[in-house]
Amino acid sequence: MSPEQIRFLLRERGKTEMPEGYTEQLLQQLHHRQRTELLHQSVWRIASDRVATFLSEHSLSTPRYALGLAALVGLCLGVIALLKPVAGGAAMAKQDKAMKTEDPLRQRVEAQQVSFEK
Repeated sequence: MSPEQIRFLLRERGKTEMPEGYTEQLLQQLHHRQRTELLHQSVWRIASDRVATFLSEHSLSTPRYALGLAALVGLCLGVIALLKPVAGGAAMAKQDKAMKTEDPLRQRVEAQQVSFEK
């Protein structure tokens, strides 16, 4: 197309008026097509696309990635330390150390009371 033809088309386009409700109808049709297209994709594909989009929008520098990874490792170590059983905590049964050489099924077990109240 020549520049004169493009100018003519743009002038004609400026003179035309859209019918009543054209924009709303166009938007509804667009949303309907998008939903229809999404229904043809698998859930895993949609999820991976959304994660990739989220990560691409929030690009971080290498030091920030390193700091985030260090914070994640620290958080995991803190959770592990909190979940680790404490020595001297509530014990359900104690075995007699002198009797460990005998048959394990016939050893004497000393029971202790356990209280969960503070």
